[in-house]
This record gives sequence, C-alpha cells and structure tokens, in this order.
Amino acid sequence: MRHFFAAGLVLTGFVTAAGAQQQSGPIVMRGGNHYAVPNPTHTVPKDQTYKIAWDVKVASPKSDSINPALDVPARFLNQSAALGIPRSNVQVAIVVHGTAGEELLSNAEYRARKGVDNPNIALLEELSKAGVQIILCGQTMGSRKMPRDQILPFVKISPSAVWAHAVLQRQGFTTNPF
Repeated sequence: MRHFFAAGLVLTGFVTAAGAQQQSGPIVMRGGNHYAVPNPTHTVPKDQTYKIAWDVKVASPKSDSINPALDVPARFLNQSAALGIPRSNVQVAIVVHGTAGEELLSNAEYRARKGVDNPNIALLEELSKAGVQIILCGQTMGSRKMPRDQILPFVKISPSAVWAHAVLQRQGFTTNPF
C-alpha cells in the first residue's frame, strides 16, 4: 500500500512539474488554448514571416460542438503571440470544404439543417477579426446547396478548394498537415 501511495506522489509531482496548465489568448480567446513550453530546444525564429493554410474538410463529430480542426489555427495564432512573434509576421488561412462547409452557414440556416445553433460562429468571427482568411470551396457550396446569402458574411468563396490552395501556395503559404 505504501508503494502505491509513494508512486502516486511521484506521479503527481511529475504532472505538476510538467506544468500541464493551458493558456488562452492573447489573440483568440474563444479557442486556441495551448501549453507553455519552457526552454524549447527547437526554437522558432521571431524575425521570419509565417504563412500557414489549414485544410478543413470534416465536420465536427457533434453538431452542437465546435469543430476541433478550427481550433488548431487559433492555437497557432495564440502560440505565435506567446512566442513573441510579431502579429504582422503571421498569416493564416483556412480552406473549408466537404462536410465542414456547413459549419460556415448562418445560425438560422445551420439550425434549420442540424436542429441546433451553430457553435462555430463565435470562433470563426474571432478568427476573421484577427485577420484569418476563411475560404469556402465553391464546389462544396454547390453540392451541399448552400446559398451565398446563408453563408457567414466574412467568408470568401473560391471556385474550389483546389484553387484556393493553389492560389495560397503561389502566395507563399504552406499547408499544415494537422
């Protein structure tokens, strides 16, 4: 019994020492929680420009929950700020297609289709206000019968996700694999 107690104390000390406390913000407050990593050995240069695009094609597993894939770019923005990278050195784009496309619908249209309020709107609005380009695939728009007047007003429409990525790559963006 004493061994289990001692092992529990050691494990508790290890978890506490690892500092498993997530931080929110400072750019996106409704998402993008991240852990501080003290003294990383793979450092991030603060004087470079970073242009990252995310491909989001799968809807949230639950209609009433934020799509976790939309949280990753928010985390990147918040980590960038926490690392001291100037906001002007970080550009982010999110290309949305497939089943995730419906998460860019107005609350009224999302509710009509899913029976619940669109949980993604607040995060998407905050990302947009932070300068993130949110681009919807026009082919998804057509195949999922998404009228333009029912799509969130800050969303850009591309002829397709392929064209969105092609243009972003020509502009120097890399596509993040996560």
